[in-house]
Amino acid sequence: MFRQTFLLASVVFGGLMTSLSVSGQEIKYYWDTGNNFSVYKTYKWQRANDAKYPDATTDSILTKAIDGELSKKGLVRTDADTADLYIIYQLAVVDRAEWSSFSTDITWQGGVNSFGGFNGATTNTSTMIKLGWLILDIYDTKQKKDIWEAQVSKTLGNGKDPKKMSKNAEKVMAKVFKGYPPSGK
Repeated sequence: MFRQTFLLASVVFGGLMTSLSVSGQEIKYYWDTGNNFSVYKTYKWQRANDAKYPDATTDSILTKAIDGELSKKGLVRTDADTADLYIIYQLAVVDRAEWSSFSTDITWQGGVNSFGGFNGATTNTSTMIKLGWLILDIYDTKQKKDIWEAQVSKTLGNGKDPKKMSKNAEKVMAKVFKGYPPSGK
């Protein structure tokens, strides 16, 4: 029923919203250009097939942030099967190693009776960072197709404070929903 190309089933989110405080996110949008977005009034939450979802606290924080933005757009949440739209999100997090080197006291050493060269201390470090992806789809229930999608990628922190998580989720969703509805629709 839902477009399978956006499934990230092999790597599932454990914490995109655990902290969105490290770096700016990249947002990409895809939408049905022939669609009249002004006709939609209601939405219902759905889950993607075969996707895993984060813990209940993180899920609640994320859906509340999205609900807030959809409400600002004039959409009303319902549990009725007659909703105009389905809202589906998926999240994934992967670990990536980040390497860095730092050199200190680099000086030139050399002379008439020796080989020239640099002298100093170099420190090499590796740090594991988390990269997170959010895919948010809006699905037209009558046309039975996706009409809008946002893809967000972000380097994540390691926060655990629900209040901070909520504040960060609201900031990110405000940025995401600047692209909904698409310009001119």
